[in-house]
Amino acid sequence: MIDRKDVLLPSPMNALDHNRSLLGDYGSYVLPVLNFRRIVLVRGSGSYVWDANGNRYLDLNSGQFCSVLGHSNPDVARTLLEISQTLQHTDTSTLSETFLRAARKIHDCVPEMNGRTILLSTGAEAVECCLKYAKHIKERPGTLSLDRGYHGLTHGSAACSLSRDRIRPPLDHSYVAPAPVVHGDADDGPEVDRCIEHFAEIVARHRQHIAAAIVEPILSGGGFLFPPPRYFQEIRQICDDNDVFLIFDECQTGFGRTGTWFHYEQLDCIPDFVVSAKAMGLGYPVSCVIANGHTVPHPKFAMEYFSSHQNEPFAGALVTHLIDRIETCDLLAANRRSGEHLLAQLATLAAEFPLVASPRGKGLMCAFDLNVPATVDGKQAGDRFCAIAQENGLLIQHCNFGRTIRLLPNYLASPEDFAFLADRLRDTLATFQIFLDQTS
Repeated sequence: MIDRKDVLLPSPMNALDHNRSLLGDYGSYVLPVLNFRRIVLVRGSGSYVWDANGNRYLDLNSGQFCSVLGHSNPDVARTLLEISQTLQHTDTSTLSETFLRAARKIHDCVPEMNGRTILLSTGAEAVECCLKYAKHIKERPGTLSLDRGYHGLTHGSAACSLSRDRIRPPLDHSYVAPAPVVHGDADDGPEVDRCIEHFAEIVARHRQHIAAAIVEPILSGGGFLFPPPRYFQEIRQICDDNDVFLIFDECQTGFGRTGTWFHYEQLDCIPDFVVSAKAMGLGYPVSCVIANGHTVPHPKFAMEYFSSHQNEPFAGALVTHLIDRIETCDLLAANRRSGEHLLAQLATLAAEFPLVASPRGKGLMCAFDLNVPATVDGKQAGDRFCAIAQENGLLIQHCNFGRTIRLLPNYLASPEDFAFLADRLRDTLATFQIFLDQTS
């Protein structure tokens, strides 16, 4: 039996709407960079968050894929309290013991990289740092990225992303190759071959300009695509043959989400740089660049890089806490099991509702497509689906211009959480079908 207590309880007509009041009183002071939800969150615990009216929601994306040990985790709070009472911040040229120990732990998670790490704040910042050094080392100005990739919204990262056409001015020598549209483990031979050939042609044509190729091992925002290991192994060889660095953007996949420390481990393809973020900060702004100690020459790093918040003690403490928790609780294996359970729930829903198409995932990084008519605007459909889900006590997100629903729950999400999800998704799908019928 699903517990429905304190989820969207009906309010008397004369009850004060605290969400509306807060947005009305303070919303005008917020830069409107997004169409924000019409709720205001006031607290969270585990997999759930509550709004100002007391409504509870299951947060199936752990914030923005970051709070991977759940909201308001008491052990994370204690870690932050301890570091705040010990050493909060250092100048850029001075390292702390906390950071040094975290750097060693990251190295030991993936010893095949022989990695050297810098901690930063956001994924986009880490991408920019990585691209800067790749171009400096190779002494070339250009990058190659995938058409459906997403790497951030700063100028350089956006030039490698879905939003590349919107940046002004355009960034010269930003080359684009097609990503294989593969949704599962199957190797779609002709599609993968076509994309490998395009990648090779672009590198051959512009090798004098290309310093690095940057890819996501799972293309999340572009539609939850899963290029097979063969694709990454082939482009690795192409990069090697043309003296081009290969960068893996593991901001979403890194630090255990897919059941290994980094997803490249499942592809038998070791990159020259790994960029990561999100999970490693446990809900706080932490990112990193890991340089492969075998393939990235050390002396070239004489070019300085400094930021007000790099290699922070608090960041080192959070990363160390996460790695220790993953190891002591065997969360890599747990994430694989939980992901299988979540996918089984989605497969059951797909059998019940034609609206659910292509459920897929690795570990706790799962998605399904909304099987809506081609005449329906995808963005509007995705917005409507997520709004109905919110009314049913679920906070979920869409990507792929509204046609894909992605789920990246926290690592401690329980079978009861997934049962709640399945129950509320059934209600959401039924209501969404009525909406589609009425608008067709």
